[in-house]
Amino acid sequence: MNASSISSRSSVLGLLKRSLEIVIGLLVLGVVFCVVSNVFGRFVLNYSFVWAEELSRVLFIWLVLLGAGLGSLNNEHVSVTFFKNMAPPKIRRFFGILSALIIYVVCVCILLGFQHLVAGYISTTPLLKLPKTLLYSAMPVMAVLTLIANTIFLFQLLKRSPK
Repeated sequence: MNASSISSRSSVLGLLKRSLEIVIGLLVLGVVFCVVSNVFGRFVLNYSFVWAEELSRVLFIWLVLLGAGLGSLNNEHVSVTFFKNMAPPKIRRFFGILSALIIYVVCVCILLGFQHLVAGYISTTPLLKLPKTLLYSAMPVMAVLTLIANTIFLFQLLKRSPK
């Protein structure tokens, strides 16, 4: 592997991360707009915007799952490191590989489950009539982002020599 291919991969990964940050920021703004609109409508206009609750729920689902994918890409997921830091390097490496394999299995299950879920699925949300596959498609997007992050983690882990 030469330096230019590593540089191009890191720039593609950087572009992906930056794009996700922008999309997540827009989703936050959308959720805030929906909630503030509904609060304003209820308390000032004495009218509830029924679309705001449903739209905020859809936006929030995407916000959480894209945020989880971005967290995986930035290696910012929650972990307990107290015992891991006390373990010898070979055991740390073993558990790193084991956790990567478990994450692969979970992500593949999510992707296979989504494939079975949307086969012939035509349900829509009650008010906005958005296809529910739009809601559920956030899960495989998160799974793919997590698979990318997990693959990067695994390559870095295997590249390091086990001390």
